[in-house]
Amino acid sequence: MSFKKMLVAGLCFFLPQLYSGCLLAEDDVLEKDDGDIRVYEASSITVTAQKREESVQKVPAAITAITETELEDAGVETIADVIDMIPNLSVSKELGGFSGVAIRGIGPSMFTRRSPVVIYVDGVPYDDVTQVDLELLNVERIEVLRGPQGTLYGKNAIGGVINVITRKPGNDWEGKASVWAGEHETYGMKGFVNGPVVTDRLFFSVSGKYTDVGGYMKNDHPDQEYFDARSAASLKGWLRWLPVESIEVNLHARVDGRDGGAGASLAPGPVVFHGFMDPEDRNDSDVYSAALDMYYQGKGFSLYSLTTYLYEKDDLCLSKTFVPVQGTDRIREKSEHKGFTQELRVQSPDDASSIRWMGGLYYSTENTNDEDYSTTLDTEGFFGYNVKYNWPGERQEQTVAAFGQVTFPLVSALDFTAGLRYETIRKELDYRREVIRTDTGQQLPIDPFSGSAVPVSWSRDEDWGAFLPKGVLSWGLSEHVMLYGSVARGYLAGGLNAWGDDKEAAKFDEQTSLNYEVGAKMTWLEGRVLLNATLFYIDIENMHVWNQTAPGVYVASNAAKAHSQGVEVEARAKLLQGLDIGAAFGLLDAKFDEYGDFKGNVPVLSPDWTANFNVQYRHGSGLFVRMDADGYGTTYYDDANTIERDPFGLVHAKIGYEADSWDVYLYGNNLLDKEYFTGKSFGVFTVGEPRTVGMTASVRM
Repeated sequence: MSFKKMLVAGLCFFLPQLYSGCLLAEDDVLEKDDGDIRVYEASSITVTAQKREESVQKVPAAITAITETELEDAGVETIADVIDMIPNLSVSKELGGFSGVAIRGIGPSMFTRRSPVVIYVDGVPYDDVTQVDLELLNVERIEVLRGPQGTLYGKNAIGGVINVITRKPGNDWEGKASVWAGEHETYGMKGFVNGPVVTDRLFFSVSGKYTDVGGYMKNDHPDQEYFDARSAASLKGWLRWLPVESIEVNLHARVDGRDGGAGASLAPGPVVFHGFMDPEDRNDSDVYSAALDMYYQGKGFSLYSLTTYLYEKDDLCLSKTFVPVQGTDRIREKSEHKGFTQELRVQSPDDASSIRWMGGLYYSTENTNDEDYSTTLDTEGFFGYNVKYNWPGERQEQTVAAFGQVTFPLVSALDFTAGLRYETIRKELDYRREVIRTDTGQQLPIDPFSGSAVPVSWSRDEDWGAFLPKGVLSWGLSEHVMLYGSVARGYLAGGLNAWGDDKEAAKFDEQTSLNYEVGAKMTWLEGRVLLNATLFYIDIENMHVWNQTAPGVYVASNAAKAHSQGVEVEARAKLLQGLDIGAAFGLLDAKFDEYGDFKGNVPVLSPDWTANFNVQYRHGSGLFVRMDADGYGTTYYDDANTIERDPFGLVHAKIGYEADSWDVYLYGNNLLDKEYFTGKSFGVFTVGEPRTVGMTASVRM
């Protein structure tokens, strides 16, 4: 669909609704009362997406806020589940653990391990593709912002931010425990407890979760029943200290572990639920994180400090039974990653009535050590032994940034926001390639294929820097209608390829974008109906893409130009007591404008439409019923557009009984048993979960 047609279609839908919203909006909003139709909850959701507390309907940006209750009602357990609820946000689940995220046509690769969407959990940034399946623990709400966010957050995000806010402990004791079990030997448990240590001064929170899936991909290997079996465990602790009224100190610590096989992966062809896989294939990960944040409320300003540390250990092993690449015996990625960040921020009070401002400084350092980053070739028939090509390199990255923005009124109800970020990034690569006999572990002095001397090693460092401006104009047309428009520059630094002997050719350039967005936020029928709509256009330069140079070897490069444009509509309604209806729809037209033979093709993981619809009914007797439907348009998994996933939809349902202190539900996911795939890597596809029926029960303090 051309952007002109998309724009006309969007406006034809959008303008009549805006007119109706203006007519229906009233000054008086119904009070929440059990005897009346309740005002829709989201109209009063307070978010901190712009680093201050404000109503989600007053934020001049494309933002979706999901409350704790909404997450529980929808059965959301991981960040990847959240993504399915957001228009023009897509996830590719691969290899039993990697999950690439794409937003508005801007996507990642599992080989960069960088996501265009940064996930924050209580301030700790996660932007690695292995961390998208992060388990949710004791969540109060989730805020999803679409578009560049460099002027608000310490870590730059070219595509958007997912902000996870945990329930804050206080003087009241709170707790909940849940268990569930379902088909495919699925079971799990989770729980939390919050409470005071010293009344009004010191509080704590502990939460944990364990999930286990026996699998649904039958392994024809006699030593393993299912090759997609997986388990995950998470534990989080939080201490909150209020020494005086104006100071708050929070200490967070978290550990996440995941053990998995090769994932539900198959070679190209019809979807089947069995295959022959080596039981040694695995994708395991352990992540440890900690954060210390301190807040001071002064007279006319507030001061905030955030210090975080993250350590991750990954072990990926894929045998020739998994990798359908001629001549490849095994692929291995064993690495350690360490990250440290420090952010300082000063800003005006949340209740500032005129000029609102915020400024910050940011520093981060990251180190990745690839202990074993190898491809083993099946050469025993040629040399009498297999040959292993290993790239045990080390990568370092350092970022320094200053960022901020100021909002001030132009005239009555018309505000302008100006933001700016400047950042410098230094990347260093210690490159090494070695060739090893797998039978003896001996390093060979000569590459048996090229005849060149090995090992090869070199070091290189490069610097990148950028100014990233942002401007937003917002108009409060009435108490219930807001219009806004914004222009922002997005930026993703270049890098150094960890594979390739040519030191001079290792560098690839930064990716930049210019983002234009207009939108409207409307509240109808005295707060019972919400409608938000957005139109956007993104001009992209030097888009990062990946090219295969040898079996199992990929390097980054730049496509010259691309663009992305689309429409996003989100609606929620509470028309009857207990009845909630929600819908989200996104149209996307993303294309390469200059990229050799791929000009006019669609970037990877950019479906031309996404949709989510849900309806639920909660009766005073305790009955709960819910239905969800998710839809996805045509999606491509390679730049040549030869690997295509056709449009499809999934239907989920949930029914249960809710008492004052306990709940029990029967749930069904993918009720129509749709066969589909969720991702592609190394020439294989990851198959989506078949129909799964189960039960869950919870008790509350």
